[in-house]
Amino acid sequence: MKFETPLFVIMICVLAWSLTSVLGRIILLEYNLAPATFTFIQMLSGGFALVLLNPKRIKSIGFVPLKQLHTWGFGSFRVISASFYSGSFLYLTATNTAFLGGTAISLSVIFVWLLLGRKPKWIELPGHIVLLISWYFLAMEIDGQFSNPGIWLLLVSQVFITFAIILGETHPLNQNNNSGDTLYLTGMLLVASAVILLSLSYAASLVEAQLPADYYPILRGHIAGFVLRDMFNPYAWICGFLTGASFRAAAIYYSLRAVKLASSEFYLGSMAMMPFVNMGLEAIATRLGYLPYMALEPKLIMYGIILSAASFYISFFKRGK
Repeated sequence: MKFETPLFVIMICVLAWSLTSVLGRIILLEYNLAPATFTFIQMLSGGFALVLLNPKRIKSIGFVPLKQLHTWGFGSFRVISASFYSGSFLYLTATNTAFLGGTAISLSVIFVWLLLGRKPKWIELPGHIVLLISWYFLAMEIDGQFSNPGIWLLLVSQVFITFAIILGETHPLNQNNNSGDTLYLTGMLLVASAVILLSLSYAASLVEAQLPADYYPILRGHIAGFVLRDMFNPYAWICGFLTGASFRAAAIYYSLRAVKLASSEFYLGSMAMMPFVNMGLEAIATRLGYLPYMALEPKLIMYGIILSAASFYISFFKRGK
């Protein structure tokens, strides 16, 4: 599309991910749905919706994306990243998780350098230094500091999401500028991700079944969260389809467009604006009575703002590959 500039794509991508997150949280609380089931339905319905919207590409491209390792690697890394990210919620607030996730751009710069040979510029160094310092002070303000498991779960999540985004950038079917091809690829990626989540959910159910009832309740509860339940709940399918075929599909599509038009580092760095969009949407939802009130700690917000500013600084120099 002619109007798709890197800035436009990133803004839509951030909004789509924020709406997916906040609406998903509202729906999960309202109907007490299993998170894995809801996510599975979102992926499956969003994937099939995008594939069926492209009948010409069903004939011309067909199942080629499902035969490529990039597709399954992208889906696997995204699902695994999501599991660790969700695990961090057991120990961290949503706002702190979003801010601490700003380390993704520094990780991406390292991995892109090692894997794709794209050397960072010296002018980016001040941004990385400020980012790491603010991340350190933010972590020191959190309960338990570096002994808090949530920090390490989140770091692992960032490693996997970085690999997923790099695979998205280098995917063979994401090398042209045809938005229709990208839409079709997005659909196939979502279908593959749903299959992977289904497989991991089955594995999680086997692990959960072997654990004693009193064995690490927090760990058991986290594993249980990735077991598919409520598969015959009509609210899960209605809400999952509506959000999956719209916001989640848009988020993945614009993620692919962002790394195509700019770079993996630019995409991950620009996502630093997501915490602020999340806070705005959650404030609206709270005022309307859809979410419980949560107080924001000024010092943590200050460090988060500094961290985000450093990410934007680095992103400015990562607009091209």
